Amino acid sequence: MKSPPSTRPPDSLTQAVTFLEQAASIFGQDSAVLYLLFQAYKRQGKRNEARATLRRIRQPDANVLLQLALLSLQENQLVQAESELARAWDIDPTCYEIAYNLILTRLTLGKYEETLALLPQAEQLLSTRTDPKATQERRFLLQLQQLVRCCLQPSRVELLGDLLPEEEKRLVEVIHSLGQVDTVLNLLRALHQVRPRSRLIRERYLKAALVKGKELVDRCQWTEAELLLRPLIHERGFSRENRLALLNLLGCCACVTHDFEGAISLFTQAIGLQPNEPLLHQNLALCHEWNGSMQQADLHWNRYFDLLNDKIPAPADVADYRGEIGYLALERLANRYAEKENWSAAINYLQRATQVRPNQVEALERLFHFYNQAKRPADARRTLEQLRRLRPSEPQYELYELDLIEVKGLGDIERLLTEIDRIRQRYPNNSSVEERAMNMVSNVIPLMGNLCDQLTDQLGKILDQIRNLPNYQINWSAVREVMRDLIKEFQKLRRITGKCLPLVNSEEHRRAIRDLAEHIDKKIEACRSIGS
Repeated sequence: MKSPPSTRPPDSLTQAVTFLEQAASIFGQDSAVLYLLFQAYKRQGKRNEARATLRRIRQPDANVLLQLALLSLQENQLVQAESELARAWDIDPTCYEIAYNLILTRLTLGKYEETLALLPQAEQLLSTRTDPKATQERRFLLQLQQLVRCCLQPSRVELLGDLLPEEEKRLVEVIHSLGQVDTVLNLLRALHQVRPRSRLIRERYLKAALVKGKELVDRCQWTEAELLLRPLIHERGFSRENRLALLNLLGCCACVTHDFEGAISLFTQAIGLQPNEPLLHQNLALCHEWNGSMQQADLHWNRYFDLLNDKIPAPADVADYRGEIGYLALERLANRYAEKENWSAAINYLQRATQVRPNQVEALERLFHFYNQAKRPADARRTLEQLRRLRPSEPQYELYELDLIEVKGLGDIERLLTEIDRIRQRYPNNSSVEERAMNMVSNVIPLMGNLCDQLTDQLGKILDQIRNLPNYQINWSAVREVMRDLIKEFQKLRRITGKCLPLVNSEEHRRAIRDLAEHIDKKIEACRSIGS
């Protein structure tokens, strides 16, 4: 079923634009038509089209240039706006609106001297008017003139004490509307010096200082940010939120400049104002950690994890942002403790991480290894079973099972090498299995060397006794029995080196195994020579 045709009349502005575009195409040199088309585009919010239309006017008057400058100001193109306003002012130096916009634009750019030169001219334009609004405007310009002088000469204090509350409010609002943080901060600082008891001025000045401090911190200018913000620590009149921001910013500056004690003090003060702010606990935990006090850090890390909730601001494009940052923080702490071989603490944090991400295979694999290092085979096996459920066809997990073999003697080494060879043959073209198998074999080589050293020490003690005791005091039957046992152990070790050699592909490892085999052969010969 078709819907009935729309009876809604076309939008009048769109229709006007259409007619004016047609007129402009016919009377392209008519500035009146082009100006009307500009106004229509401007009402539609089409800035590019509006600007292009104004630029088609061949001989723009002051008003056209003023409109171009206003478009530039909306786009925050301050330098271009100043140029257009200056041209407009040259054409019509009697237009107060042009002068006012040029004053504020130059002030925003921090051109105080040029602003100061223009202010008396603008004030003169209002001198012939007698209406109350003109009188108020003249007072405003005079007050602004005094304030700019204070910026140029900070030691000079102008008399702005006669400001009425509504005049003070307007002056502050105009300064705030400039938008450039450096200019706003300079003007409010000067105004605060002149009127230190004004609550409104103090609040806006402190807020501007925080905004500038945050900008410096974001640009990694830590020392500059601290020099700006440190004097404010004793200022009164801060709101609770702004004082929190000040303490947090100063704490960050102190921390990155390695003043950890100072940072700890500042973050602790901030937590006193807002005990349930997780990010403050995170900052304090990091400071304690970098200051070498992991016990204190753990207290605040645990508080941070407890407070992670929906109140934490999260980017819209990151799914489960809070869960993700919690998981990453827990994983980081687990790895940090693992580096210190504090397996109990590492396991604690990694267990909590796997609770946040129960199917994260990489975390479970690390947890398995942590359990193994902590000599907790039952927990390691349980974790391995969980991994096998997640990845039932992963051949590496067969090698993980071998990690649970506690190697105490030659029999354990031989069993381990036999299993490694079996798994390699079962998965002949699996690079991950091959790589892990090589690592496991390389870890066995030092154990074989240690066992060889132990056998060699036993042989050396017997040789010392033979050399130092008279022949009649030597129990040769006992010596021969010990030699036979040593020969068996050395031969077993020699057989294991033969199994180990084909399992390595590193020339360094091959050379170490061959050297060990030669050493064993010499010891076997020495045992035979004594036992015969």
